[in-house]
Amino acid sequence: MYQKPLKPGLMKKSFLTIIMMALTIGAAAGNANNTANSSNNNNNSQMSFRNLNGGTNISGQYINLDMNTMLVDHCHGGEMVLLYQQSSHEAMLYSNIEQGFRWKKDSQGGIMQVTRMGMLTSNNTVRKVHGNTGFFTTLDNLVGQHIWTRNILPVYVNDSANVVFGYRAKFNEFNQNYEFHAENVLYAYRLSDGRELWNDTISHYTRWGWNNVTYLPEKHEFLVWADRLYTIDPQKGITHEMVLNTGRYGVPVGVTKREQRTDHNSDADYAFTPYVDRGYYTGIKSNIIFKNGLIYLADGEALYCMDENLGVKWMTQLPKAKTSAMRIRLDGDKITMQSSGMAYLEGCTYNVGKPFVAQFSVSDGAMDFITFPKIDGNIKDAHLANGKAYYLTSNGLNEISNLRAPETVVYGKDVIGKVSEIDNHTNYALDGNHMICMQSGNNSVLLVGKDGTKKLFDTNSGKIVKVEQSDKLYDKQDHVYTCMARNKKGELTDDASDLIIADANGNVTTHINTPFTGAFYTDGLLTLVMKSGIFTTRL
Repeated sequence: MYQKPLKPGLMKKSFLTIIMMALTIGAAAGNANNTANSSNNNNNSQMSFRNLNGGTNISGQYINLDMNTMLVDHCHGGEMVLLYQQSSHEAMLYSNIEQGFRWKKDSQGGIMQVTRMGMLTSNNTVRKVHGNTGFFTTLDNLVGQHIWTRNILPVYVNDSANVVFGYRAKFNEFNQNYEFHAENVLYAYRLSDGRELWNDTISHYTRWGWNNVTYLPEKHEFLVWADRLYTIDPQKGITHEMVLNTGRYGVPVGVTKREQRTDHNSDADYAFTPYVDRGYYTGIKSNIIFKNGLIYLADGEALYCMDENLGVKWMTQLPKAKTSAMRIRLDGDKITMQSSGMAYLEGCTYNVGKPFVAQFSVSDGAMDFITFPKIDGNIKDAHLANGKAYYLTSNGLNEISNLRAPETVVYGKDVIGKVSEIDNHTNYALDGNHMICMQSGNNSVLLVGKDGTKKLFDTNSGKIVKVEQSDKLYDKQDHVYTCMARNKKGELTDDASDLIIADANGNVTTHINTPFTGAFYTDGLLTLVMKSGIFTTRL
């Protein structure tokens, strides 16, 4: 799915908003489906929940935190969890391995992140730095002592590389918001002691910047696609850069990618496209694919194969007047490309260029074919499957089963119903005692209905095979599936949420229904973070 652009001003507020949301949601433990036994004589007690899969009780240790605890952040699969108590304005670092707290500390307000080296805070209104209030401070995770302060707002922190990146920031008294300085200078500091490692110019158009990066493990460097493509040595700075044309006028495009990754056989997430109010079409680009030490991507002018130093191995020109937001994938010794026929103008999606599908040789980029199918209706979204291309339009779902031919088969609204987009996220649904994967993949397309449902379209049979309400869909992390309670607006509520643990085949072993704000499962240890406290048990 081609990711939709964020609204104006959202990016600079998103980091603040996520934490503020975390500090305003929570839920009390226990409901009609659970039985809880605890003693308030001490903070530590026993608690038990009813396992809805089999009806047995699940017992474990409960730490009472006086009904005012919020989950703020966590790292390394929930191995360490950062909590905040509203009444005492206290930050607490909980280790699920030790099943206890490493420290408690007055948070002094602000944004908090947790790393193995300690806690990072910014937006701190107590300590001033050169008259500004947007900065980072880190606390040792054993004794909670202040170590360093710098005037930055972060775009990326990596405790394994011992580095934090950020732009200088200041607080605007007029709009009560934090703003990046206009110099576009990225600063890198050593996380452990705050020593400045380097600084360099990496533009972040209208303060958009970038959030996460793609890790290149063999080089111990990061790949960043901002207004240019960069490789960055976290200790030394920019090592290589390359200009790419991602808009009709080369407008800089901010990106966000997946967290640090070591899987070179998977492609990175789509870049988002910032709001640009100058009448320019942007987002004319593709995803990035890594394979055998090589990088594949496309901008508005060409398809590239380059090494990890951004040296171009080959380049194939594309029909520039027809390019748009694109999707590429590796299919054996071929690269398949789908141009969606969409791009972005002033924050909205528009039909741009012309939809096409093409195929190229992986070895030298030679084009095998390019076809321009006739699409029925106004294009809303696009999906590239294994040997098939799909265009969601105002008239239905257009399927191209033979990429060399322009013919399409249209599944109208009588087949797919009223849908608005193709979902590229992976969701799971509970079917009896088994978890079913609902995603857009090689043989399926996940459609989002206008009524809030998600519909799994089977590409082989040409039928909708599963329909599920969005509030009944689960997210998955490792073997834990969670379905958080939300209202009709999609906002988290204090109602009971569902937690399911399933085996490798998707068979449910544990099913708990209780209010919680975070759940972590590592090496058989389940940790539930509640508004009232923390529950841990071994399963």
